[in-house]
Parts: sequence; C-alpha cells; structure tokens
Amino acid sequence: MRVVRTFVFHFILIAFTCSLLSCDAFEYGSLLYRTLRKLKFRVTEISAVYPAHLDRYDVLFLQDLTKTPTETEIHGIQDFVSTGGTLIVAGDKPILNGLLNAYGLKLRELSKKLEFSRRIPDNPFFPQHPVNEMRTRTDFAIETVERDVVRLYGSENDAVVVTLRDGQGRVFFIASSYLFHRDGLRYDGNSTFLYNLMSTLPRNAQIGLAEERYYTVDSKSLNPFTALVFGTTFGLGTVYICLTLFIFLVLRGRRFGKPLDVHERNRRLSSEYVHAMTALYQKGNTRAEILKHIRGRFKAYLGSRWRVNPTLEKSAFYEELVQHGAIDEDGELADLLTGLEPSGNISERQLLELAKRVEVYCEDFIIGKRKLM
Repeated sequence: MRVVRTFVFHFILIAFTCSLLSCDAFEYGSLLYRTLRKLKFRVTEISAVYPAHLDRYDVLFLQDLTKTPTETEIHGIQDFVSTGGTLIVAGDKPILNGLLNAYGLKLRELSKKLEFSRRIPDNPFFPQHPVNEMRTRTDFAIETVERDVVRLYGSENDAVVVTLRDGQGRVFFIASSYLFHRDGLRYDGNSTFLYNLMSTLPRNAQIGLAEERYYTVDSKSLNPFTALVFGTTFGLGTVYICLTLFIFLVLRGRRFGKPLDVHERNRRLSSEYVHAMTALYQKGNTRAEILKHIRGRFKAYLGSRWRVNPTLEKSAFYEELVQHGAIDEDGELADLLTGLEPSGNISERQLLELAKRVEVYCEDFIIGKRKLM
C-alpha cells in the first residue's frame, strides 16, 4: 500500500512540474517562483525595485547569487534566522563563502563534477517522502569549519546539502545552482526534494525570493536621474531653487508673463460700453443722469491724467488742462466738454454719440495716437 501511495505522489508531482514547464511562456516569473506560488506560498521577488524587508518574511530563499552579500547584509540575515526565520541558500559559486563562513562553513572545489548526490543519513531527514538521489551537477562541496551540521546529500566524503539550527531558526545550504533551475526541476528527485523542503515551512508562509542578486534598501542601485538629483550637491541645490521659486510665485499670486501696469484698469470695449448705456437708458429713461455719469467719468479720467481737480467748472477745468500740457489743437476736447454739459433735453441718439466720442478719445491716449507734453 505504501508503494502505491509513493507511486501516486511521484506521478502527481511529475505532472505538476511538467504543467509548469509547458506554460512557461504564458506566466510571470521564473519556474522556481511559479512553483512556490503553486504550492500556495506567498512569494515576493526581491529586486532593485522591491528590496528585501526581512521583518515581513518567514523564509529567505537565495538562489544562484552572482554577487556576494555585504557584511551588513550578512549580519541582517543572521539576525533574521536567529529570531525564527528560515534561510535557504542554493548555489555553487565561491562568492557565497562570505555567507557560509558566517555559519562556520565554506565551499571546497571538487576534482570531478558531482553529477548525482545521494542521501547520506540512514534515517531520512524528510521521512514522509524520502528522496534517495538527486541530480546536483556541481563542482563544489560544503566543508564544515567550526560547527556541527547535518549532512543530508552528497557523496561519501563530500556534502552538497547541509542543514543546521541557529537560534530559533534553521538554515539550509545547497552547493548546487542546477538543482532548482528549469532543467534541474525536471528530475523527480529534485522536484520531490523541493516539495519536502517546503513542507518544513508554515502553511502560507511569506517567502522572500532573491535570484542572482540580493537587494536591500542600502544596497539597491538608484535610478540615474534620482541619483543625480538627490545624490549630488548640484542636484539638491537645483531642487531647492525650484522649490523656492515655486513658493514665491504661489504666494505672490502672479502667473507667468508680462507684469501688468499698476495704473491700468480693466476696460470694456467701446461697443460694450454703448450697449450698457443703451440698456441703462431703456431701464430708467433718465438720459440726464446718464449724461452726468459720462461727464463725471470723463472729467475724472482727464483729471487723473493731468492732475487737475475734476470738480472745477468746465471753463476753469479746460484752462487748467491746457496749462498742465493737454494738447487740443483740433478743439475736440473743448467740444466734448461743452457737449457733456446739460443743455435741456438730449436725445438718445445724441447721448450714444457722445458716449462713443468719449470712449474713442480715451482709447486714443491708451494706444498712443494722442501724445502728452
């Protein structure tokens, strides 16, 4: 009965692995990443964009690193393990010696490639689905330097897979980068070993998976533009200047463009003014009051131009304007002032004509047709 259960388990595992291999082009991530996800683990890929956050993981899985972790990163990993985390390191490059030395181990190069690794202990470490042989294809073995470890797989004298406890956590070192690669997981013993390894973890464990590079907040490479702006004195100075200029413009309330003349007032077009006068006349039928309004507005405008009191009588006001430099060679100004004086009943046509003449006279000064002394 046990033989039948074992056969069924291996058949399902092989079918599961083959299904992952067949849909490789349609799913995100490496085969190892997808396999761990299919086993119902929460997997986070560690990268420069998403550096490691060890306090969020139950397991740290380092697969085939091509750059050694820094001394600070190794100390962080040791703290992670000693407080209850699980560390799995798979790879056969000498750059891992820094991490192995922290646990009293080191890689030793073999004289001949170790194609297959057999189970070393008589009593299997994973008794439920024991694996007797795996295909490791490695040139290195793990050698104990200072501490006792459990040698799981290898040859008679050379261990390829070892495990040890450190504080409240556990560490697995595997001197084979081939074991968990795409081709390696095709072999029944390799895929079963991965399943057994994951069976030691809590259900739905959070796994931080770093393949080729292990990034942390301190070691991740910055975006070149970000590094230029926030990593140099010039960049920080530019940010400070731009921020100061922005605050200045916001507080001043000015938009970009030519500053407006402080004496300039918003003006309506002549046609708008005429229509407004017409509407006012039609509403109140008070042409005399409208004429008075136009006269007062015109005299106030002239008074502000030549600094003359606009409340003076017409003749005195005109003389003061001429004395202060107003040019009236064609007599239009005198004629306008006379026409704006009340002279009995004024028609609507005359009122509108006077309003137009006043507006045109004022516009000529604005656009420079009439010059001041």
